[in-house]
Amino acid sequence: MSEAKILETLVSRFDEFVNRFDQLDKRLDSKFSQIDKRFDKIDKKLADHDKRFDQIDKRLDDHDKRFDQIDKRFNNIEMKLNDHDKRFDKLDNVLAEQDIKLFNITKTLKKHSDKFDELNYTVNKIHDQTARLSLEQGKLAVKIDQLKNAASQNNEKKQII
Repeated sequence: MSEAKILETLVSRFDEFVNRFDQLDKRLDSKFSQIDKRFDKIDKKLADHDKRFDQIDKRLDDHDKRFDQIDKRFNNIEMKLNDHDKRFDKLDNVLAEQDIKLFNITKTLKKHSDKFDELNYTVNKIHDQTARLSLEQGKLAVKIDQLKNAASQNNEKKQII
């Protein structure tokens, strides 16, 4: 084969190769543009999702702020409850002291009540003895009067005799 034929064959094959390459390039270009369009759609969707996530982040930040405020309120309430607990502990101590004092007062009153019972018993006994003595004194006075009368009658009889 001559050089011209080889060159002609090479050029025709090169032209076929270029044609095939151009066809492949066109196919790939159309495929790449379809892929680019898909990526553009995905980019738009991702941008929309990014906006949504940004909104969600903002909402979550707002919720975090609210939770922080609630935590502060609960801490304040807890501190107040601790103060109240301390006050109640003090009141419990005071009431315990008052219970002890009341017990001691009750015990003292019971002793005094027992003494009053003893005094009442003694007074009743003295009253009974006084009443008996009064009755006996009355009887004695009657006997003395009788003896005086009897003695005066005896004296009168003696004087008459």
